Amino acid sequence: MSFRNLPGPAKLALAIFAWALILWVFTLGYPAFAPVARFIFGVLVLPCALAEWLKMKKIVADRAVSVLRLALIAFAVLLWLINIRT
Repeated sequence: MSFRNLPGPAKLALAIFAWALILWVFTLGYPAFAPVARFIFGVLVLPCALAEWLKMKKIVADRAVSVLRLALIAFAVLLWLINIRT
């Protein structure tokens, strides 16, 4: 099966699944890595995927995707910090 012929949302879902699988494998040998893996996935992977999805739906223009990506990452960091403090 060629991944080149898949539609954009399917490629995005596979990329998110691949990141989750890679981070999960890293936590198998070293359980103390689990909070770092959650941070990477929640603060870096998911906001970038959301920005790409909005770009695919043509809600955001191509030029504004990088700004949106940074804003979503900053928002995710704020949510992460609020979650840690409570």
